[in-house]
Amino acid sequence: MTQEELNQIVEKDPYLVARKNPSDAELRLFLHEVNFHCPLCGKELQSRRQKKQAQKLFQIAHIYPNRPTIEQYLVLGGAERLGNNSESYENKIALCQTCHSTQDFHTTLKEYILLLEIKKKCLLDNSLHDITISLGLEDQIADIVQKLNGLSDCDLAELNYEPVPISKKFTSSETLLRAKISGYINMYYPIIRDELKNLDGKNGFLLHILSEQIRSCFLKMNTVSDDKTMIFNHIVEFIKERTHPSSHEACEAVVAYFVQNCEVFYETTQ
Repeated sequence: MTQEELNQIVEKDPYLVARKNPSDAELRLFLHEVNFHCPLCGKELQSRRQKKQAQKLFQIAHIYPNRPTIEQYLVLGGAERLGNNSESYENKIALCQTCHSTQDFHTTLKEYILLLEIKKKCLLDNSLHDITISLGLEDQIADIVQKLNGLSDCDLAELNYEPVPISKKFTSSETLLRAKISGYINMYYPIIRDELKNLDGKNGFLLHILSEQIRSCFLKMNTVSDDKTMIFNHIVEFIKERTHPSSHEACEAVVAYFVQNCEVFYETTQ
């Protein structure tokens, strides 16, 4: 293939459109979705607290090249493309300058697929996070989270609880998540249950409404992804953001309660 032949192909390809520079708001989104670190090498791209810096450490890379070289066009022929066109948000990602340079001028199919999958995960994370934004969360949950954080071994030793097995909600490949949730349920379920019962109907707090909100959140997330670990972590992070606890584990215990109460996760067929 000659460069002239490639130029003609590129001109006729509706996916390959004129280059468009991202806005400042888009730059922030690109950095946030990769957690301010290069997704390929892990190098820090910008401090979270820093809006701008004297020396720019990152660049916005096209996943599928905006103007592929002959080598790239042949290597990537028939490969999946993200977004409506090459300038779509879905086809761009923040990389450090070194990784961008490598990816921009010498792209193997393996490297392309790796970056494509990284971007897909970023987009999925964004979708799950957006779903949690619509989830209502009453202030009383924050109180429960704080109380869990202050429990002692003596408090836990007095509990007598026989939990219902939740093994049917997890497949054999989800052993770690099942073990984590089972541990929280065995230890904290009675406390969370009793606290919620005591709060129900007081100061406008209605437990069934909160349960429905948690359930609705899960149902929406499940249409986007069936990855239980990812769903569990996103609901935990939502509660963490709203309650500002000193303990991440306390938030996990609260979500485990709703897993046990069937607001989160279906019974598996396996």
